[in-house]
Amino acid sequence: MDRPSPLTRGCGIRRYVVDVTYTRAGLLARNDEEFAALLALIDELPPERLTEEFSGGARDRNVRDVAAHLYAWHLLLERWYSEGMSGGSPWIPAEGYSWRRLGELNEELRLQWQDTSLAELMPLLRASHQSLQAMVALHEDGELDDPAAFAWTRGSALGEFALECGGNHYVWARETIAAGLGLEAHT
Repeated sequence: MDRPSPLTRGCGIRRYVVDVTYTRAGLLARNDEEFAALLALIDELPPERLTEEFSGGARDRNVRDVAAHLYAWHLLLERWYSEGMSGGSPWIPAEGYSWRRLGELNEELRLQWQDTSLAELMPLLRASHQSLQAMVALHEDGELDDPAAFAWTRGSALGEFALECGGNHYVWARETIAAGLGLEAHT
């Protein structure tokens, strides 16, 4: 049965998971592959394009905003995981927000990072990607794939959270940067 991803539910994106098995090896490989592709795209950009304002009226207005968005979502996942694994019931997606208000949360996250440069954000993003991968590596396939394995995930598989905040989010980031800068698609 198709089910909307908890990380895209209510935000206007219709991404469905169909017969997906979340395995440690699969998640680690996909997350690393998509992260490497994102870094390659950013590294290929001339310095002036790194700070260039995107065309159009998208929420994220430059490469820094996209990197900050990814980093902020890594931090959210780290908080959910830490609270959930210690027996708590974390606010998901964030305190005071529901999935229906995801656009508002994302705008708040964007605004939080306006005084941070891309050069400052990239090491943070690399480190948070490694933390995401370390979290995945701690779990057996059954724990990553079973929506009932952890009560705090509220019926979603931990692997789904890892993929949506990892590999799938990196694809979104490449597409957003490419569209904003008028580049050929990088998917």
